[in-house]
Amino acid sequence: MKTISFRTGAALLSLFLFLPGCLDIYLTTQLFPNGEIEKTILIKGDSTDLESAPFYFMQDTGWTRKDIRVDDDKPALSLTRKFSSFKELNKSMNPEDTTIQVIRVKSDLKKKFRWFFTYFDYSETILKADPYKTLDWRNYLTEKELRQLKLTEDQRKEEPQFNEDEYKLIEKKYEEFVMRSAFEDYIRILFSVLKKESSYAAVQSELLNRKEELYHFMVDSSNAEHGRDLTEAVDKFLNRTDLIGLILKYPVPFKIFDDKMELWDKIGANSYKFIIRMPGILLNTNSTQVEGLETRWEFTGNDLYFDDVQLTCESRMINKWAFVVAGIVLLLAIGLAFKPRRGKTAA
Repeated sequence: MKTISFRTGAALLSLFLFLPGCLDIYLTTQLFPNGEIEKTILIKGDSTDLESAPFYFMQDTGWTRKDIRVDDDKPALSLTRKFSSFKELNKSMNPEDTTIQVIRVKSDLKKKFRWFFTYFDYSETILKADPYKTLDWRNYLTEKELRQLKLTEDQRKEEPQFNEDEYKLIEKKYEEFVMRSAFEDYIRILFSVLKKESSYAAVQSELLNRKEELYHFMVDSSNAEHGRDLTEAVDKFLNRTDLIGLILKYPVPFKIFDDKMELWDKIGANSYKFIIRMPGILLNTNSTQVEGLETRWEFTGNDLYFDDVQLTCESRMINKWAFVVAGIVLLLAIGLAFKPRRGKTAA
């Protein structure tokens, strides 16, 4: 296993997040009038990477999976499944177990009956994919800096106000955010374990007092690939050899931290294309790509990392049966209105 410093590791992860995608992931949602939803996932890319898509449905056995060939006979993986409601869909796209490290998509549907029409208000919220969720990027970057950071190489060349030196400073700010986020999450996990061992009370106190010093020590010298590596760095920092044993005694929290680091690798280099097809007539959407009843959104890993992303669609479907019923009622009313009335019989 290669060894890299915490700083180098974070820098590589930062760079990796903005590289072109290695997987093209198409997530298509077909909404039906009765509220059922059919989800179709198409994953295209290198055959060795197809199973690495960072979604929970890759672990969910309820999907129909097919290995297919697309685009000049390239390998691809297709998954399909029909759900009775958006709540059932959420179980496969946004699992209740919050320790599962995946990109999470939360769906919602509001269906309104208005006699002649039924309105469908459907949304999918891609919850922010920052695996650590310890710090707010706004404390490190401005909105303007974030927009610059998201520019591709070609877009930077076309941007008249782009400044290379300024961009490098923005990258350093982002790198600091990444490293601090990982460090804070690791320290939280370490302290949660130390609190279970009364004999480590003095260690907790020392780490609290020297926290900033420890951070810079890790940045300059430690391996950033696993929680074990960071714990070894803490041992070295405190001139101890026993903290590493906590990983064997309490493996679960450190395994969760490792999964978060792994999620970085899975998210960063992919492209994500969300497609939603609505019943009836499309009335409104926040998509800029609309074709008939189909709406599209395209993202890269960096688009999903910083904040939640919401996809919205609203459509209207004619209730034909309501017009039929209304017509029948109208005909009956007309018939009653013109029905001859019997006069009174003379005495």
